Amino acid sequence: MSNPSKTDHATNVRLAESDYAAVDMCHCGALQLHLGDLSLRLPPDLVLSLTRTLTAALARRQSILTERADANLVSVSAHWAGSDTPRGKA
Repeated sequence: MSNPSKTDHATNVRLAESDYAAVDMCHCGALQLHLGDLSLRLPPDLVLSLTRTLTAALARRQSILTERADANLVSVSAHWAGSDTPRGKA
């Protein structure tokens, strides 16, 4: 006698794949996220929320890195502009 719940979850369709991750859709509609050896079975609504959260986090990260780079550039420019040290022969 076969186990119906096991059979229902055995037929997955690969939706997307990259070097680091893969996403399958289960027969029941759940999405399975594979990250290396880690696999998560997630409802589509949770995946959508996770995608939005990760997108916001990446955008904020880029903003912070840009702000830091701009601050470093201003700091370096101010340092060189105020320096009286000769920089070599012209």
